[in-house]
Amino acid sequence: MLFRSSIGILMDMDFPLLTLLDTDASVAWLEQHFHPDGFGCPHCQAALTNARRFRINRGSGLPVYRCRVCHGVYTLYSRTIFEGSHLLPAQVVLLLRGVFQGQSSAQLARELELTEKTTLKWRHRLQAQAECIQPTIPLADRNTESDEMFQNAGEKGTEHFEAADPPRVRANKRRGRGTFANDRPPILGTVGRLTGQVRLRVVKDTKQTTLRAHVEQFTGEGTHVYTDEYDSYATIERPHTTVCHAAREWARDADGDGTREAHTNTCEGMWTGLRTYLRVFRGVHKAYLSGYVALHEFRVNLKAVTELFVAALVTVHYLYC
Repeated sequence: MLFRSSIGILMDMDFPLLTLLDTDASVAWLEQHFHPDGFGCPHCQAALTNARRFRINRGSGLPVYRCRVCHGVYTLYSRTIFEGSHLLPAQVVLLLRGVFQGQSSAQLARELELTEKTTLKWRHRLQAQAECIQPTIPLADRNTESDEMFQNAGEKGTEHFEAADPPRVRANKRRGRGTFANDRPPILGTVGRLTGQVRLRVVKDTKQTTLRAHVEQFTGEGTHVYTDEYDSYATIERPHTTVCHAAREWARDADGDGTREAHTNTCEGMWTGLRTYLRVFRGVHKAYLSGYVALHEFRVNLKAVTELFVAALVTVHYLYC
């Protein structure tokens, strides 16, 4: 929360969130969202009624159960990325809340009484999970827009010994189109005009093969695609209309029906939302940028956090990650 002091300086004010959340309430929330199909033995799928509680984990405070069927041991964190961690249930709930809402790691660390390094580690793990479950199917819309954005993302936090090669400023004011190698990774985006659903991916470059593969993967056959005049879109096998930004053309009536349907303004709004989301973090290491983008994609597409999304996000995906 922010307030303006008497001297006109904008200051941060953190709340001790752990004191605001009841332990029993956080355990109930985790059981509902981590195990929406029912909490039981992860080894043999026996119900919780077939287990006995024989001790309390001294770190997390969670009860430890032993299954009477297979004699396996498990807790509420079993088969999730939090298995083996000593985070309190309230810390896990509020960590998830903060990551979903886009709070900075520094603020989360202060409010959850963790170190910033610990908070950042869990943020990166959750974002890596989000990458694993990003949708790969085409958008359902019959009219879509595709565009690219270049995000300054160097090697924040990585030690550099060459004075002429600082990690935070190499991409600043660099001319031309960005690449992953020159610290301006491209982000490709496709958005459906009717549903507002998006598909976002961080890529190495914006060559013709890269853009064409992205557009054709995330749009169905026969879908009309609107782009700018960049020639890398020229060979996509979709009905295709362009608008020429270089000539200061922002929208055009391409079919003479009185509606200026040729534009990429929906994409521009999409990029504004992504930039606003990333600005909070004051620089992102390019190795982790795709995780931030993946989580933002879910924020846009889902609008609200659901039990199935939380369960998919925290479950260990052995086959896919």
